[in-house]
Amino acid sequence: MGFLDRAKKLAEQAKGVADQARDAAEAALEDARAGSTTSAGGTAGAAAAADRRTGTSYVPGMLGRPGWRERGLTDPAAVLPIAERDRAGVAHTTRSEVIEEPFGMGRRWKAGGRAVGLYYQLYPEHVAWQPPGGASPVTGLTGASQATLSDGRALAFLGEGDRRVVLETDGIDDAARSDLVHAVRDQLSAG
Repeated sequence: MGFLDRAKKLAEQAKGVADQARDAAEAALEDARAGSTTSAGGTAGAAAAADRRTGTSYVPGMLGRPGWRERGLTDPAAVLPIAERDRAGVAHTTRSEVIEEPFGMGRRWKAGGRAVGLYYQLYPEHVAWQPPGGASPVTGLTGASQATLSDGRALAFLGEGDRRVVLETDGIDDAARSDLVHAVRDQLSAG
């Protein structure tokens, strides 16, 4: 039984590494497609439909004003790794949607009753936005805070240098949410 457990653990680790590599390759492909589409005079709709497996492709200005790509920031899909979303119960096959919330611009993945999102706070109104019930510190993470909205979504506010992000979760248990917060913090610290 020990051998099978080790083999299973190694297979899970290999799957996680492969998922992250695929995610990075898909993000690079999405960047290349968006760049070639916009330089060739294509439309936002054509780029958005380019690869339906990876979710909504980001097209510069698609939210009505510059987003993370125009600011040279890493795609939210890479800051919130696919393997971490999968472990939290949002399957790696879940496609994202590109959206803007009062607290930031980013991506959200929904699967069944679960959802995770990662948003950059790019504009003054994103940074100035405060949760109606206020926020409390995240234990063990300096400068991080958290809040729960009236609709049940949980938000974690994280920053590294001039990069400020909001992790949104819905239908995710506390342990998985904590893992996601730490994974995002690690990605921000690494990049």
